[in-house]
Amino acid sequence: MIGLSMVLTVAIIVILGVLLMILETFVPGMVAGLLGALCVLTGVILVMVSDDFSHWPPWGRSVAACGIVLVTVILQLVWLRYFAIRFWQKSFTLEASIPSVESPMTLANGTEGTALTELRPLGRADFGGLRREVRCEDGFAPEGSLLRITGSEPGNLLVRLIPPASVIQPNSHA
Repeated sequence: MIGLSMVLTVAIIVILGVLLMILETFVPGMVAGLLGALCVLTGVILVMVSDDFSHWPPWGRSVAACGIVLVTVILQLVWLRYFAIRFWQKSFTLEASIPSVESPMTLANGTEGTALTELRPLGRADFGGLRREVRCEDGFAPEGSLLRITGSEPGNLLVRLIPPASVIQPNSHA
């Protein structure tokens, strides 16, 4: 008859190993997981070499050792599949959403305005009383220059300089 104390010892060591590996999902750092794997390995080695199991045939000890490993792997897979993933998913999944910022008055392409600051290429411009951050596609625009909206990008409107109208000089015939 097998000594009951050795069977309980192996069972306690293996259960402790499985619990340490489960603890690894909450306390990362590989210490608990490695100690758990070491406990399971110790349980397997005890089944294979302990004198209390010496009257078992070699195949019986091998089956017991494989059973310990198989049960450990199955318990870990069940833990990860049905408990740990759901726990972490609920803990770290952001369910709140942030609404996108939409301007109450969207400015259309072609709208004209005035540069409030020098655009190098970023700055501020006024479009009929609406002040916006803009990026000048021409690279630079002096303060007060006329601009036309050509598009938009996140956070900025794209603008181009409106070339000043050619001043027509009256012909003076003397």
